Amino acid sequence: MSILDIVIAPSTVLSKKACTVLNIDKSINSLVNDMYDTMYENNGVGLAAPQVNHSLQILIMDCSNRDDSFKPIVLINPIIINYSEILNTYEEGCLSFPDQYFEVKRPEFVKVKYLDIKGNSKEKVFNGFEAVCVQHEIDHLAGTLFTSYISRLKRQIIIKKMQKLKKILNKAI
Repeated sequence: MSILDIVIAPSTVLSKKACTVLNIDKSINSLVNDMYDTMYENNGVGLAAPQVNHSLQILIMDCSNRDDSFKPIVLINPIIINYSEILNTYEEGCLSFPDQYFEVKRPEFVKVKYLDIKGNSKEKVFNGFEAVCVQHEIDHLAGTLFTSYISRLKRQIIIKKMQKLKKILNKAI
């Protein structure tokens, strides 16, 4: 297991739709384990494969720091099949946008169909913060970033900040 590099926006891998996983093999299991290590190392609660430069329909979540009953979960090829018409506003952050937080309105709950790590088809209803997290990560798989939910002016300012950060990080290497 290892810590993977987080892709900082803007980046092509973050802005395109990720590929469907056709076969859950050892390489997928290894990637998922590395994603967990990476997420925990960076104090995240969710991580999508494109954020670690793998354009695959895989996301992981661990919201247990907010809800002890929540267990870490892997969702492969997730699809939202139902959602609440009631919207809640939460402040969201993103590992691909370090130290940037915005209020985003999202459905209060979502029902998601997905494959688990063993390839079994599952459906699960996510509520509250878990619903926010799963929607944020599914957005990543579609090439949509949480900055899509803010004004164009704010988005442009944040992208410029991220471009400066990337230059600083590249010089440090």
